[in-house]
Amino acid sequence: MESVILTSPVCLIGFILSLTLCIFAIVKKTHVAVTVLSVAVFVLTVMYALLKGASLYETGSVSVLFFIANVIPLWKEGGDK
Repeated sequence: MESVILTSPVCLIGFILSLTLCIFAIVKKTHVAVTVLSVAVFVLTVMYALLKGASLYETGSVSVLFFIANVIPLWKEGGDK
């Protein structure tokens, strides 16, 4: 069984772009607009991958990595804010 995410350039670019925007938002401490854009790109890429035939395990593993990257600021601040 072949990986849809690894063989589709649109999926790869979409996931890399959303992760890059997420890390940019964390490092530069931008407003919520960049984070919302990152989440929107991620959701659209996941929907595209699922329509192309990606399995739930593939999209789930990518989702876990994306959500962990988005939770990093909460761990750094101790979750007080």
